[in-house]
Amino acid sequence: MLAAYIVLTLATVGVMLYGLQLLQQGIDGGTNPTLQDALAGAGRLQLNLFRLQWLLTLACYAWAGCWIYRVACNVRALGAKGLDDSPGWAVGWYAVPVMNLVRPMRALAQIWLGTLAPARWQKLPTPRLLAAWWGCWIAGNLSYWFLARYVQMAHTFRGLHTQQLLLLAGQLLNVAAAVLFLLLVTRLTRMQLQEHERQQAMPAASGRSLADAFVA
Repeated sequence: MLAAYIVLTLATVGVMLYGLQLLQQGIDGGTNPTLQDALAGAGRLQLNLFRLQWLLTLACYAWAGCWIYRVACNVRALGAKGLDDSPGWAVGWYAVPVMNLVRPMRALAQIWLGTLAPARWQKLPTPRLLAAWWGCWIAGNLSYWFLARYVQMAHTFRGLHTQQLLLLAGQLLNVAAAVLFLLLVTRLTRMQLQEHERQQAMPAASGRSLADAFVA
């Protein structure tokens, strides 16, 4: 699903770059019927791609929420203790204004570190992959918020060109965030499976194993 989102966003970026070329032609040489038709066609295609992208984004949010909940449960089954957020809140913080700028990242960082070293995760630094993903995620969302709140609808070639550049920057940040999150999902899932296998290979202790509740 993430791969499909990345491909769709790259296609959207391509259409936006084409639109920027058309707008630049309008800035340099003025309007004409051929240019207007080309801009109208590019605009319709871009709008349809935005709609598809929005639907796929919602699907990715739902899937990512399920995955975060699962890895949050798994890290506890692997023996990590003292995590600040429950599995439910590891997902729920994304919907809380202001707090969603910090708490989701902290929750996922603790899940990663608790998987890496369940007994001493508090002493480990935040992985750079998570910091890079979160930076792109926040920057992409803030760019759209800024555009919607402070940039008025333009009616000139130059104004439309500026708006298109801002939209393009947000799209590129979204691509970067999606690629980094895909790497994060792949690595963290692999880490949890490896830690589970390591614990299962250890001599069985009396009582129920910590990893018995692990969800593959």
